[in-house]
Parts: sequence; C-alpha cells; structure tokens
Amino acid sequence: MGKKICILTQSHLCRNPRVVKEAMALDTAGHQVVILTTFTYQNLLEEDLKLIENTGIQLKCAVNMIPGQASRWYRFKERLIRRLAGEAIARLGLENVFVLGYDYPKNLKAARREKADLYTCHQEVSTVIGCKLLKSGCMVAFDFEDWYSHDLLPEANRSRPIRLLEKYEKIALQIGNPVYTTSQALADALGSFAGTAPPRVLQNVFPFSDRNNLDNQLKDRVNPDMPSIHWYSQTIGPGRGIEFLIDCLNDIKTPVEFHLRGNLFKDFQQELLNRFPDKQGHRLFFHSLVPPGELLSRIAEHDIGLATEEYVPESRNLTITNKILQYLQGGIAVVATDTSGQREVAKEAQGAVFLFKNKDRQELATVLNKLLTDKELLINAKKSALKVAKDKFCWEKQEGLLTNWINNALSDRES
Repeated sequence: MGKKICILTQSHLCRNPRVVKEAMALDTAGHQVVILTTFTYQNLLEEDLKLIENTGIQLKCAVNMIPGQASRWYRFKERLIRRLAGEAIARLGLENVFVLGYDYPKNLKAARREKADLYTCHQEVSTVIGCKLLKSGCMVAFDFEDWYSHDLLPEANRSRPIRLLEKYEKIALQIGNPVYTTSQALADALGSFAGTAPPRVLQNVFPFSDRNNLDNQLKDRVNPDMPSIHWYSQTIGPGRGIEFLIDCLNDIKTPVEFHLRGNLFKDFQQELLNRFPDKQGHRLFFHSLVPPGELLSRIAEHDIGLATEEYVPESRNLTITNKILQYLQGGIAVVATDTSGQREVAKEAQGAVFLFKNKDRQELATVLNKLLTDKELLINAKKSALKVAKDKFCWEKQEGLLTNWINNALSDRES
C-alpha cells in the first residue's frame, strides 16, 4: 500500500520541472503525493494545475502571496521582512532564515500538519524545514537541485545566510534518506563538504515520450533555410553571457538566426540590438517564455542550442542544468561551455555536444563555424543528440531509480 509523501518546495511547478517529475513518478508508483509550496502568481498557478491534472497529486498552498487573494498588508509585511532580513545579514552579520523565502514559520507549520510518512525537500527554505522535521523524528529526503550555499557570486552573497545554509546542508547530507543531486561532479563535492558518502545522482532529464507531443510547427524561425541558434533562460538580462555570444557572431561566417527566449530585463533588448552584427546577415529574435509542454517543440525548430554556464559560482560549474539535456531531447546539436557538469554530458554524448572554454571567443567561433559550414557534421550531430537522449538522457531511465530509493527508504523505516 502506498505511503503519504509530501514534497516541499517554494516555487511554482511550471518553473520547477524537477518537482513535477518526482511527483509524477511517486504518484505512478502508488503513493499519495502532496506538493506544498508558495503561491505567488495566479497565471503560474493555473499552469501548475494543468501540469498535474488527471493525476492523484494534490497541490497545496503553504503561503499565498497572490495579489487579490492575499491582503495587501500581508504581502507588504512579508516583502518587508525579507528585505530587513537581508539588511540584517549584510549590515550586521545576523544570519537568519527569513531572507530565503516568504513566511518561514507558516511554511514550517504547514509541513508539520501534513504528517507525511516521508518528506522530500527542494530549494533553500525547504532544506531548513526538512532538517527541523528530521529533529522531530520525521523521515526526510533531500534533493539538492543546486548547492545553495555555493550558488551565487560574492556580491550577491552579502545578504545571504551562507553559514546557516552550510549548517543545514551538512545535516541534510549526513542524515537525510535518500539524498540526491544533479551530477556526479556535484555529488562528489557535496560528499566531501559534509564528510559523508556522495549523494545519489538523479539527472535533470525529461521523458523521451514528450517528443510524441511535438507540434512540428515553425513559430520561432523565419527562414527555414538559414541555420538557427537557440538560447533560453528564465531571464534575458546582463551577466548571463549573452553579450559575449552576440559579439562572437562577428566571427561567424555563415548568416544565422539567433533566437533568445526568456523574460527581458528592462531595456536590455535595445542594448543587444545596438551591438548585434546584422550587417553580416545575422538576424536576432526575442521570444517570451512558453508553457512547459510547448518548450520542446520550440527547441526542436532550431539547429544548435547554446548551453553557456559559468565556472563560478561553484554550483553552476558542478551541476547539469535542464538546458543541455532538453537540447538533446529536442534533437539539436549542442554547443556548451566546458563546466565540470557539462563535461559529464559531453563524455556520454560524443558527436552531439561540442565544448568550448567559457569566454573564449575564438574557440566558440571555431566550433560554430565548423558546424555551420559542414552540413553533414550538423546533421549527424542532431541524429546523435536524439540517440543519446533516447538511450541515456531521458526520464524513462531515471524515474525507476528515484522510486526505488524512496521505496527502500520507507521499507527500511518499517523494518
């Protein structure tokens, strides 16, 4: 008989596919699955509910910040608390959990009310809450989607409770069961950090069967005869390497369509247009985010996906993000920075993933020029991407690992 499993997170499901995949797998395995999170925007909540319709998964609100549902006073109060909590860290060194998310006490109370047989914890606040639940004798698993205490640049860490996060991360790594993360590189680093065995690895992959829902439409591309390069993230803004990518197009001989997908940051669009080398025949396009169910169709329109990650902070170097794996699933060639995490993928996806040193304009231009001028190489790269996605990097190969870990942990508890 299935057990009650409560998944703790702090973001909308449509912005956290890892939680959705976990919930679906555990629901399919016969467990009673509850997701407890913060509701922030009504339109995103509607997307969340679509993702879990026709399942037994319950989506519950721990904290409601949706305008019109939460009072103005409550929303103002919670935002003020987070701001003051950050100032207390930056100015006085007074580390606290309140800066990590809205209404920590309410989140903790909501989790305890669930009285689940097992909790799984995602993201910062949930990691802290999970450790509190462990202290109460609850059974708690932890998914280190990132290395939270090593996830931002030094200037951004001024208002982050780094020592507090490290304290709870060590507790989670040492006592949680099971504990898992996104790559072997990150697992090894976390194990060394906590003085324990490395956590297990659960890749950020997606069901290969999602390809059955491709719409086979061209909504991004304007000229199908012109090679197309795609980059996406939640935000199109400074500090993400987009300026470097555009400058590199000056060295690309073949005219390309360059497509950026994400929420535009202020007047950043005009800045990119001003530096874009359109005189060489290249064309620049901006696209809004699309629902999770449509993203694969839009990726599959293109020829090359750019997976540019930084070497610092440490978490970005060690993890394997959704992006590189979704490009493979979309059946397009991947050009990626040679971070530790992405080297893991490239090793298994030879012929589909092409690496370059971050910020090395000449090396990136060499890789792109080779792909764009050698049609057979590009065609074979796209074929290789699909093959390795089907054979290695797909959720069908991963979900059984997760359900076995959870079932074994529950069985061990009962014995």
